[in-house]
Amino acid sequence: TQFLDIGTGLPTVDNTHEVAQRIDPGARVVYVDNDPIVLTHARALLAGTPEGATSYLDADAHDPAAILAGAARTLDLTRPVAVMLLGILNFVSDTAEARRIVRHLVDALPSGSHLTLTHPTLELGGTANAEAMAFWNANAKPPITARSATDLTSILDGLELLEPGIVSCAHWHATPDPTGTLPEEVPQYGLMARKP
Repeated sequence: TQFLDIGTGLPTVDNTHEVAQRIDPGARVVYVDNDPIVLTHARALLAGTPEGATSYLDADAHDPAAILAGAARTLDLTRPVAVMLLGILNFVSDTAEARRIVRHLVDALPSGSHLTLTHPTLELGGTANAEAMAFWNANAKPPITARSATDLTSILDGLELLEPGIVSCAHWHATPDPTGTLPEEVPQYGLMARKP
């Protein structure tokens, strides 16, 4: 019932609070981003249920202490929280730094909290990712970094990786079609882990 969505991006359809509060109107959601355009749109468009809470925090993923301090104004950090790092750790170029960020967030939360993340990879046929990331890194900031399944496993140190493990996002609990074929893999890993 508590969600910390870091690296929110522009609002779209079925945002975190909409899905969560559809299931439990009392769900509490904190969105975190450091892009002023994202925060302006979020404040204008993302209104939650009267029973729940939805708030927006202007903070950088590199500063987990500030994120936790801001989130504590809306979330009860003594109760389990689902931390969402969807398409954000790829902007942290150093894997040790990515590990530090995740560790800081997870260490502050109680047992039963969950972490979910997605991350581009050069595994899983990621040739197109390499070209797209090279173009991005030559023309935009911050730079993007791909990571392997082994890198992601190291980031999860101390967490219990849940089924189906570290898999292509297209295969995250995917159901085969009538011929038994799964969707084509995409070079983007998805995973969920639990704090024991």
